[in-house]
Amino acid sequence: MHKKLRFTFTLLLINFIAFAQTDYSDIRFRSFIYKYKDANPKTSELGIEKKILTDIVRLLSENIYSKSVQEEITEKAWLAIARPKTFDFVFKDFAVTSNKNWSSKNAKGEIILEPNPYLTDWTVSDDEYPYFQLALNKILDYFKLMSYGDNAESVASSFNKLLITKDFKFSSPKEDDWAYSYIKTVNLELEKKGLVALVTKGYYNIIVCNIQNKDKLTNLFEKFKWELVQP
Repeated sequence: MHKKLRFTFTLLLINFIAFAQTDYSDIRFRSFIYKYKDANPKTSELGIEKKILTDIVRLLSENIYSKSVQEEITEKAWLAIARPKTFDFVFKDFAVTSNKNWSSKNAKGEIILEPNPYLTDWTVSDDEYPYFQLALNKILDYFKLMSYGDNAESVASSFNKLLITKDFKFSSPKEDDWAYSYIKTVNLELEKKGLVALVTKGYYNIIVCNIQNKDKLTNLFEKFKWELVQP
């Protein structure tokens, strides 16, 4: 009994500390979901294990983040994927602020947020894979290991956001460039640094990694039914 109470108190303390990091005085929480899913996503049954996330995070951030930060990212990603309800509770602040539109105001100037964003994403997903992709994308994007660009200008902006390329100076997009053609141009410059930019086919999520890690990451992302391509 004491152990259970101590565990509950620890979770509440973690949640309180995390939640206190952001000012929510102008924010109202309201769920638009009538009923959340009760079951957690299937993981092991689909061949999804924590080790896959460990490898993805390591290969994307081995020269960027310390081992302890890599472990933090992996722990968050795994909990979000395997137990979204628990994730929203334990990492409330992160769960809310890792949504790109978390501070957006509606027509009335109000900020109204879903109190359980990852559980909501899981609830409205048709099956596990769209949810896995969305959860992993939000977490990698938050830590600036993945970005988004569906046209040449937004691709150029994405390279400024990614930690691995934010200090690089690339050629500006040409007038007739589009997302893939500009990534191809950038890859000619990245190749000189031993790097390569890859994009999730059809989703325009961009990562940059060491060239020798390209095939490994492509195979790892396939576990989540994400096809990484090099334009």
